[in-house]
Amino acid sequence: MLKQLDKITQVYFPHRQLLIRQNGEVKYLPISTSIQLVLSLILLTIFSWFSYSTIKYFSLNAKVSQTKDNLKQSQTDFNALSAQYQTKNTQLNQQLSQLQQQQIILQNLLDSLPEKIAPINTSDASKPLNNSNDNTQTTDNSVLKNLIQVKNRLDSLETVQKNSFDKMSLQISKRKQQLIQAFYLTGISIDMIHHQPIYAQGGPLFELSENTTDKYHHLTNELIELRQLETSLKNVPIKLPAKNYYISSTYGYRKDPFVNKKAMHKGIDMAGWIKTEIYAPADGKVIRAGKNGSYGNFIEIDHLNGFTTRYGHLYKVKVKKDEYVSEDFVIGLMGSTGRSTSTHLHYEVLFDDKTINPLKLTKALKHVL
Repeated sequence: MLKQLDKITQVYFPHRQLLIRQNGEVKYLPISTSIQLVLSLILLTIFSWFSYSTIKYFSLNAKVSQTKDNLKQSQTDFNALSAQYQTKNTQLNQQLSQLQQQQIILQNLLDSLPEKIAPINTSDASKPLNNSNDNTQTTDNSVLKNLIQVKNRLDSLETVQKNSFDKMSLQISKRKQQLIQAFYLTGISIDMIHHQPIYAQGGPLFELSENTTDKYHHLTNELIELRQLETSLKNVPIKLPAKNYYISSTYGYRKDPFVNKKAMHKGIDMAGWIKTEIYAPADGKVIRAGKNGSYGNFIEIDHLNGFTTRYGHLYKVKVKKDEYVSEDFVIGLMGSTGRSTSTHLHYEVLFDDKTINPLKLTKALKHVL
């Protein structure tokens, strides 16, 4: 084996001499087989290393180019994802802002509802609304999924708010209709109630935003009308002004007890024991107190909403002119002064200076006011 290898080396790498001419002289530089082998190995190694380096360079260059392409694509994807995030986040913030404004309106409407309207359960709608991703810098798929969850939550709250507004609108409409029907039974027009003057109002101005939808403006107008109506009816004298009595003469035509002729009785007679306490049926201001002809000892109260009440034949008057009285305040004692046959209270109710039947008023309104 070694002999064959030696033969091959002798064939391919025979002993050689290298001629070198220098200054007219020729010198011989012997190059043995072993030196040739070493030089060949060195050259082969250099060539191999150069080939490997060249291949590695092009391979790395390809990888760098691929990496640059990947980075460019990643940047493009990132920009697209970021734009998608910004769009969704902007939409959510707009929806959030609208819901927060509607929530304020809803709460204000709830606080403004008259006492006779049953409370509306809006616990879900009144929960704080916060977009937890407002300050988030990461824009990956998990964030977008979270944004979708927030969007679903806002949509759910929007539905709850809409249902609350719809329910409130229905209750306001029913309450208004209830009052209108009740007043129809008394013979008093709701329009007449609306035209009464408004006393003692004021305060800073906080206008409803024009950005709210027409639906909420309509509901607000409905509630304002209802509250104006409720305010106007606050001091309606629906109570009768005594606790121990019986009706001895009703409102309307009758035979006069003194002349036995047909006459109009513009009030009701409430008979009872002498000195029975007489109460104010609603808040108001005393505009007359003292003797008044056939009424005897007499009181007249203005309830500051178009309604006036009169009390005749009193044993004693316990209030003075221009005095303000509250509901159930004792204003006098039952008697038989003036044009009277025996102890009783002559009680009149006037609206817009026209007498109405006190019993009819009480029956129509006692369950709605």
